[in-house]
Amino acid sequence: MKSSRAVLLILQSLLGLALLAAWAWAVDLREVARTMSQARWTFVLLAVAIGLSGSLVRSVRWRMVLRPVALVPLLDLWLISMASSLVNFVVPVRSGEVARGLLLKQRHKVSIAASLPTVAVDRSFDLLAVLMLVAAGALLGVRLEGKLSAVLVVGGIVLLAFALFVVLAIWARSSLMLVAERLMPRFFGPSLRQRLLGILEGLITGFTTIGRRPKDLVSLLGLSMAAALIDASMFYCLFVSVGAVLPPAIVVTGYSLFVVTFLVPGAPGYVGSFEAFGSLIFSALGAGQALAAGVVVLFHALNALILGLSGGAAMWALGFSTAAAFRPPVASEEAEPPLVK
Repeated sequence: MKSSRAVLLILQSLLGLALLAAWAWAVDLREVARTMSQARWTFVLLAVAIGLSGSLVRSVRWRMVLRPVALVPLLDLWLISMASSLVNFVVPVRSGEVARGLLLKQRHKVSIAASLPTVAVDRSFDLLAVLMLVAAGALLGVRLEGKLSAVLVVGGIVLLAFALFVVLAIWARSSLMLVAERLMPRFFGPSLRQRLLGILEGLITGFTTIGRRPKDLVSLLGLSMAAALIDASMFYCLFVSVGAVLPPAIVVTGYSLFVVTFLVPGAPGYVGSFEAFGSLIFSALGAGQALAAGVVVLFHALNALILGLSGGAAMWALGFSTAAAFRPPVASEEAEPPLVK
């Protein structure tokens, strides 16, 4: 398992380096540097504050999802979220989601089997929110240049498919699991099939639980939309900081499309994919190549700074070892290493 994980990280790193090289070849690096040098620090610091507030909103949402399993103080959930975000940024193989479960178990004795479905549901609301914003942007007339316009169509299809999944998870759980079991490829082998079906069942169970509380469903979606708009506002501040005022609909749609690209496995620190996908999307929305690339690099640098400082501080505040937090996730709770210093 460790060897396959190492191979995956190596492949992701090579992909990131290839994307970074392609990005550096396609853009004028001197123009990018000139754009970044124009940044006004008042707006940059405002963007940092906005980024931190978005994580707090998501912690409120996770607390609502987690409520049937355990009542955890909001501050602890925020600290756990920041620490796990740092883990996922450094080792982007969805290790942050597993880290949330590990940290929550060590801090509040909540079993990983119980917490991981809540993490999956919580993250699913992020995807649902950005897909809805992409669809809203398309309805408002936002268009991508060239063949990339097909991305908006694909985003709409994914949104409909995801919405259908949520509806079936809430009102037809048994039927959905039966279909999933029949469609799961046999060549995966019994062990992998059971593991994947177990993950899917946990996700479906999470949505089923939320479906019994319609008011919570509306609140969760509202918090998700708020968090996405807050993060998009961070991008907007950075554009303003370099003297560019873009229509809010373009910034929100661009940010939403950018978030969807994180479904593609990235290198540690998302080096390469951040620059390549972000620059491509905002350039296709009419921002201009140097402007788009400069703002994306600035966003990447700020994101790394925020996660490094806040995530590291969160691990210290929670009393967890940084080295232990970055250990590979394990398949069973019995094999989990202690994280407390």
